[in-house]
Amino acid sequence: YTKTRKQMMKLELGQDQLQKYKPLLREQLKISTAVGDPNARGQRNESLAWFWSVEVDLGGPDQSWNEEFYRVHWLRAKALRDRWREEMLLVTLEMDWTCKFFLWK
Repeated sequence: YTKTRKQMMKLELGQDQLQKYKPLLREQLKISTAVGDPNARGQRNESLAWFWSVEVDLGGPDQSWNEEFYRVHWLRAKALRDRWREEMLLVTLEMDWTCKFFLWK
């Protein structure tokens, strides 16, 4: 990929193509086990590398795998959002309870 991207830069392709195909970093290449084991520990704060959001033909031979992959990551993102909403609600209530306690004293 890196060699091909360098060749694309030499060909002076448009900036939109270079933005689409960003440099690939080593830390982006770690394997996500979210599809194989979506409930594994330590995946809560994981995010997808940029290349998972590049336009993908979901009608290909691995359509079911792609659909499952995106479904799992969508559900993980929704769960993370829901946890943060709940945390925000709890912190707001705790602040209110603390203020009321000190006013009562």
